[in-house]
Formats: sequence, structure tokens, C-alpha cells
Amino acid sequence: MRVVAAMSGGVDSAVAAGLLAEAGYDVVGVTMKMYAPTKPAHAKSCCGADDFDDARRTASAIGIPHYVLDFEETFRRGVIERFAREYAQGRTPNPCVSCNNDVKLGTLRAYADRLGARYVATGHYARLEHGADGPRLFRSESPKDQAYALAQLTPEQLSRLLLPVGQMTKAETRAHAARLGLPVAEKTESQDICFVEGGDYREVLAALAPSTAIPGPVMTTAGAAAGTHAGIGCYTVGQRRGLPAGGSPRYVTRIDAATNTIVIGREDELDVDGLIADEVNLIRPERFTAGPARVLAMTRYRAKPAAATVTLDGDALHLRFQTPQRAVTPGQLVALLDNDGTEVLGAATIRATA
Repeated sequence: MRVVAAMSGGVDSAVAAGLLAEAGYDVVGVTMKMYAPTKPAHAKSCCGADDFDDARRTASAIGIPHYVLDFEETFRRGVIERFAREYAQGRTPNPCVSCNNDVKLGTLRAYADRLGARYVATGHYARLEHGADGPRLFRSESPKDQAYALAQLTPEQLSRLLLPVGQMTKAETRAHAARLGLPVAEKTESQDICFVEGGDYREVLAALAPSTAIPGPVMTTAGAAAGTHAGIGCYTVGQRRGLPAGGSPRYVTRIDAATNTIVIGREDELDVDGLIADEVNLIRPERFTAGPARVLAMTRYRAKPAAATVTLDGDALHLRFQTPQRAVTPGQLVALLDNDGTEVLGAATIRATA
């Protein structure tokens, strides 16, 4: 069975491709050129020329064909422009979620169709089960669990996905890389957003959304003037650094893009009872058909799942926490888990707190 393996040049995707080839799949390695850097790559970046070369050398070591495809236009429209647009509206987006949805399981899947490939494989750490009733997505037992970043993939997209390293630890992945003789076995892991050169996302925002760099007022939750901010693109809900000096510690509690205002308050004022979300994706829709559903909710990557109740209202999702949660941030994904916190039932994009 033919599989298109997304190969970023890192060890996770390399081992995913290597294990599939070892298992007898007809693997085609593909590296997606999503962003052309204008600065020399630094240690934690990705998508540089060295990454393309590492992917090519890895494919050669595995013994599979390898292609570099130009996905820059798709990535610009679906990821970079959305990133800037969300910040301009006072939100804090997660570009990796957009990349998974629009690029890896969007455009790349269409390429797989042209090659007659049944699946796309990535190096994400999450567990998938393909059954007669459709795909089921589970959090990985690995400390690197990345199911949150896949939670907005549709059931149809998940049905075309393979995750060969999903249950491994990073050490186990590297051990497989060494066993398979892959040249990236000890490669440093990339951590920065690929299109944020030099690690400062504000440069991207200044170029694509200049309104995010315009200074404006800082107000307290009580309505008192507290100073001036450097541009709403410099802030996110829960942030403490970079705020006007005051007596007790203060945090960003809200960003009002319409008035270019940053609202700050005490730490306890970060707690919210619920949220409203859109862009709703239900992997297990049958779990939400009988009225309010009890779930565990993750409001950010690595967040501890919190007990909540979900109600669907047309295209909107209303979620009420059992106990108030800190710094729920518009623009982020809320992943919905079953009550033992293992299976991902769906997700939505947070638009406001409630």
C-alpha cells in the first residue's frame, strides 16, 4: 500500500518513514517547501536548506524516492496570513494547527491522491485507531503527546493519516533512527515557528498586519488609565511581562482590537467560567447529539484537562467549566476529550470567554 510520508528533515518524520518502509509499505517521501527563509537558520528553526538536504539523505538511507514540493502559496494563505489576521483581531493563534489542517492533511493529501496513495504519514506523537465506525484519535502516552495539535482534523482527514511514532518516547524514536542508520538520529529538535525568523514573531506582524504595532492605551479592569502599550501584537492574555509598572503584579486580561486597548488586572481576574468557540470540528459527533455533553477540555497545548460541559448552538460551541480556568485565550484551540482524558472527541477555536 502506497503512503506519502511528510519528511521535514527532522528525526520524528524520518523514523515514521523508515518504520513504514520496514513494514513493507510503498513509501514516497515528500518535503514541503512552505517558507523561504531570508535569514540564516538558527539552531531551533526548521524549513531551511539544511532540512531539505537532511530529508533527502534520510530518504536515500531508507531507500525510498524523495521529492520537494512547493507549498509556499498554500502555506502563506492558510497559515501566515491567518496568523497575522488573528493577531490583528486581538487573538493569539496556533499556526501549527492551521498547518496540519490546510497543508499536511489538505494540500499534501491532494498530492497523495494523484500518486494513488491511501495514506499520508507524519511524525506526530498521538495514537490513531482506524475502525469500521471511523477513525478515533487518542492522546499519546508519550511525554511529547501532540494530539492537541491534531484535534481539529476532520474524521475524513484522520481516516487518511498514519502516525508510526505516535506512542514512542523521543528516546525510543532516536533509538529507531540509529538502528535504521538514519543521518538525523541526533539532530537537534526544532521548536520555533518556521516562518518566524530570528524567533521574534512581531517582525512578521509588523510586515503583514501593521495595525498590531500601533501603540495604544492600557486600561485596568476598573476602567482606569494605566499607561501605553507597544502594539496589541506584543501581548497575549495572561502575559505579565512588558506591562506598565504598578504596585501588585498585573496581567493582560483582555485585548480589545477595535479600540487598540490592552486591559490588565489582578491574577485572579484571569479566571473565567466558560468560553464560546467556532470552527467546530467533531471527530465523534455522536457524543454530542443528546444535549449538553460532559467533557474534559484543553484550552492550550500542554494544559491540564479541565472538567466542563459543552452545548452546541448552530455553528457555535458553548463551554462551561466545572471550576474557573486561568487565562483562556481567544484564537487558541479548545480540544474536547472524553471523561478519562484519553480520546479526543473534537475541537473548536476559542473566540471569547464567557
